[in-house]
Amino acid sequence: MTSSFSLLLQIIYIVIAPIFLMMGVGFLVQKKLGFDLRSLTRLNFWIFVPAFLFVHIVESKLSSRDLGLVLAHFSICFVMLFALTWQVARVLDASSGIQRAMTSAVLFPNGGNYGVPAAHLAFGAAGVSVQAMMVMLINTTNFTIGLGLNAGGKTGESKRDNVRHTARAALRLPMIYTLVVALVWRATAWPIPQPINTSLHYLSDALVPIALVTLGAQLATLKTFRFSRAKNIAMGTTLFLRHMVAPVLAYALAVFLKMPTFLTQSLVVAASFPCGVNPALLAIEYNNEPEFASAVVFYSTLLSIPTVALAIFFARGL
Repeated sequence: MTSSFSLLLQIIYIVIAPIFLMMGVGFLVQKKLGFDLRSLTRLNFWIFVPAFLFVHIVESKLSSRDLGLVLAHFSICFVMLFALTWQVARVLDASSGIQRAMTSAVLFPNGGNYGVPAAHLAFGAAGVSVQAMMVMLINTTNFTIGLGLNAGGKTGESKRDNVRHTARAALRLPMIYTLVVALVWRATAWPIPQPINTSLHYLSDALVPIALVTLGAQLATLKTFRFSRAKNIAMGTTLFLRHMVAPVLAYALAVFLKMPTFLTQSLVVAASFPCGVNPALLAIEYNNEPEFASAVVFYSTLLSIPTVALAIFFARGL
């Protein structure tokens, strides 16, 4: 028992603490000076994340079979969590807006600016390769299905307008085009010209610190509010589904699919990451329970200290 507790503290000290220290820098500087968060977010979204995805997909040691298993695991988990959260929200008699906000928060964890450094610190290059694939899948579905979830709660727009917004947003995603180019490059094994390769690696390496500082700055701008009893129950349920049910489901599905141990470890930890900031930003953009969505991100990030540590502890034990 003592050795297990010591190992858990070591995980918090080595893996979790550096993440929150870098987030803290962004939080404090945002409070003191104030970043231009729109520009900072765009730098991450349009430059650092695509460079990271390209480098790690092209250089990934994952086989085509492993990539297919990750895709299958993500797809099945996504559908099951969607159905479960949607139905639970109905049982709670939540409003349409809360139902959509709950579902969006559970479906889209912070796989990028939280998940990438956590995967790197916990499992090294192998963990980063899996997490790169997860980042691409999370972002693609968030800015298509997630956008539709939040836009669907916006008054004054027809369903046709919502579909048009979703399609337009999907076609603007840099991750989709990055994925296509990276997979073609990986399949052909073309050499990358040295100047381009060096530049891509510099940009890819910059993602982790800049993304964490950005996350801290984003959290500094979020506000928490007092909610009604019904919304507090909805929030508690959302956090339970995100931090407890999702990792258990990820593990059970990985066992069912007979996935290799290193994939199981990475996917269980990836499922434990806190609710993402991007769904909250979409909720704000489309005025779909923005205060609730922001508060969920704030409390979920704090709750991730013990829950992610426990997930890493469990995964390493496999």
